[in-house]
Amino acid sequence: MRRVVVTGIGMITSVGLDKESSFKAIVNAECGIKSICSFDTTNHSVKIAGVVTDFDPETVMNPKDVKKADRFIHLGLKAAKEAMQDAKFESYDGDSFGISSAAGIGGLPSIESASVICREKGPRRISPFFIPSALINMLGGFVSIEYGIKGPNLSSVTACAAGTHAISEATKTIMVGGASKMLVVGAESAICEIGIGGFAAMKALSTRNDEPLKSSRPFDAGRDGFVMGEGAGALVLEIYEDAVARGAHIYGEIIGFGESGDANHITTPAPEGEGAKRAMKAALKMANIDKVDYINAHGTSTKYNDWYETMAIKSVFKDSIPPVSSTKGQIGHCLGAAGAIEAAISLMAIRDGVLPPTINQEEKDPDCDLDYIPNVARKVKVDIVMSNSFGFGGTNGSIIFKRV
Repeated sequence: MRRVVVTGIGMITSVGLDKESSFKAIVNAECGIKSICSFDTTNHSVKIAGVVTDFDPETVMNPKDVKKADRFIHLGLKAAKEAMQDAKFESYDGDSFGISSAAGIGGLPSIESASVICREKGPRRISPFFIPSALINMLGGFVSIEYGIKGPNLSSVTACAAGTHAISEATKTIMVGGASKMLVVGAESAICEIGIGGFAAMKALSTRNDEPLKSSRPFDAGRDGFVMGEGAGALVLEIYEDAVARGAHIYGEIIGFGESGDANHITTPAPEGEGAKRAMKAALKMANIDKVDYINAHGTSTKYNDWYETMAIKSVFKDSIPPVSSTKGQIGHCLGAAGAIEAAISLMAIRDGVLPPTINQEEKDPDCDLDYIPNVARKVKVDIVMSNSFGFGGTNGSIIFKRV
């Protein structure tokens, strides 16, 4: 099968409006979690999130079109634009260029707003742009229109594993000859009343409202839930030989990916991370390796995810467990965009030879006893990185990148 490499990266997070500023802040252990100001949180038990600030959607869309798209699409377009510019194409064949988009929830703010309008003012007052603004696959639709991408137009909607699955789907498409290039875009923006309220009702979110910078604390004994984040990540994938022929900068090669299902519980991971373990093993088998230099963990800062992911990593790697970190302490959990953002972080870790830290590591959890790169980044050459993503419904994905 064809070799697939990454030649462009884009990212927007709560700590930076582009890939360089985001990665620098993440490595420097900066935190973008803050009090929510986009709606009145008086009656909410959770009042914090990893919010993207100072972003103007008119920088990536015609002002007249902004209202036609939900915020997750705005963020996705921003990341896609950066990735396409980073890939430095002089030209490309749009017919053999595809897109693989991802979101876990999509246009939830638009759904919330339209529901209120329908109830209070009647159905005739609903905007004709409501449906296309909220559809998850419309992220790929808007981006494909922007860049004349006419190849396969795919969309992954697998909760918090969506971003990683979108990369896998794009890689498969190139490997089997369905396209020569693929743009992967994962985006999410669900920080609205119903989004925060819904996850809070599940007791999934941290309520450390008075200490937002310390609220997301993956693998720490004091963790009390995840913190919602928003943002987007984008990758340009292409055939290795094509990238070499045009002199493109190659961030890394995708050498393995694995997917699995828990068939266990709608929200709680399978005991001992059994599903996560199978996804990681499948990725290693495809890559024909048994070791990696670093794992960017799913690491949500919830009790069972952190515990079971730790157990799964131990089971898979046994006596060769690599350093592990979760960057959700810095930017929150970006749901369907998490896998795409964390893939970008993983590739930049290879590029710069630095492992981002797990921040807010203050008290060891006896059940989480790996090397999580606590609080301070680590300079070390990195050749092979695994990135994990797991979602509600028991859907799992792992992907492996290698330096070329």
